[in-house]
Amino acid sequence: MKKMLIGAIEIPLRSALDCETAYEWIGGETILRTISGAGIRQETWKRLRATVTGSGWLPPGLAAVDTTQQHVVAFAAVVAVTCNGSRQATLPAGRRSDSGHEPYAVALFADGSQLPTPVAILANVATADAVTGAVGYQVLYYPQITAWVSRSPLSQDHAGASWRWDLIIEEV
Repeated sequence: MKKMLIGAIEIPLRSALDCETAYEWIGGETILRTISGAGIRQETWKRLRATVTGSGWLPPGLAAVDTTQQHVVAFAAVVAVTCNGSRQATLPAGRRSDSGHEPYAVALFADGSQLPTPVAILANVATADAVTGAVGYQVLYYPQITAWVSRSPLSQDHAGASWRWDLIIEEV
């Protein structure tokens, strides 16, 4: 199981036996209309927001997170980038590279199956190794961002002997 880090604070595995991460891109975006009615998309900024919900046998120890400070947050859930018409994808600089959390690639086949394939990364461009019969490729990475972390509600289910928590994390 992969581990999530908030600065130097690691969420223990027994605190995240059941964990869900939802990623959402937020930003200053709108569709403007010309006099003929044609739409023009305008985007001025884009940032990542994540909601992480977990439960486990132990409380996660999130009281130590200083919510008045920004933190480097290393996620345990991957994001996929599809290689459009090639075996290459541009990855964001904000990604994990620590042991066990390096980007990886999969070859996609017409029958819906997939096969892991080696990936080479030069700067922020990932190139998946060719696989015979593949119709496409995806490169997957674990995000790592500098973010604000919102204070987490924490609850205990006494009958089930488990703790439940959630975090809202927004990229600065």
